[in-house]
Amino acid sequence: MAYMEKMGRMVALNQLYILIYSALAAVIGINVYLFLLIFVFIAISMFVQSILMSSGLNEKSSYVAEVLSGKRLFHEDNTRAIQSKDTMIYVDLQEQTKFSLYTTLGILIGLAYFFVLWRYVPDLAAYLSLELFGRQIKDVGIEYLRLLLFIAFLLYFEGYFVINQGIMMWSLSRIKKLPALNVPTSYIVTDKGIVIKGLITTKGIRFPLPPDIEVVLNKDRRFVELTRQGKRTVTRLRLYTKNPEKLYEIIRKVAFPASSRGQES
Repeated sequence: MAYMEKMGRMVALNQLYILIYSALAAVIGINVYLFLLIFVFIAISMFVQSILMSSGLNEKSSYVAEVLSGKRLFHEDNTRAIQSKDTMIYVDLQEQTKFSLYTTLGILIGLAYFFVLWRYVPDLAAYLSLELFGRQIKDVGIEYLRLLLFIAFLLYFEGYFVINQGIMMWSLSRIKKLPALNVPTSYIVTDKGIVIKGLITTKGIRFPLPPDIEVVLNKDRRFVELTRQGKRTVTRLRLYTKNPEKLYEIIRKVAFPASSRGQES
């Protein structure tokens, strides 16, 4: 999925969630349940963003069983021990760390926005009542009251969305490309793909790989890397190993059966 397509889907989904949560908030009203609802909204927004803006290597948890059903060709159980000897990894992580700091700043600003302004939503609804109906909010019917609260919450949630998107776009403007370097703690390579294990999740990548993925061998730093370049993104899956040459040849052979692609560095 192209970067702009991902961004478009993320915006559309967030707008859908804003409409749903505005309607729920209008029914719930201003109370502790609304406060909990707001945090659920933040969590879902962050989750959706992480899914849609995740790696371009098409890894999925649903692929694990399929990949593991193939013939095992290579595995590495403790990549951290090998990675710890790579003194240059901090250079590779600079852009990613910078982007993470920028997005964390956005989250903090968004939380501050929610904490400070959520209690003023009824005041906004009261203001809208005067502007739209020329009456105090206590003098409008229940249907109009719900409508006014819905509009007020809609504006409130949209405020968070605008802040979040603004900081995201600003963050992207500060870096050349959106970086994503994934270093699994262990992995298994079969003739059907690669299973990568992180600290929390296990996902599978199916073979054959898309033709725009480059396989890079770095013998000195002891890793093989799958790299995919987009217009605004660069995704890298780094597989540290004690035997990078063997892993490199296996992936080239089974992942690209019709060609002999890759780059050695």
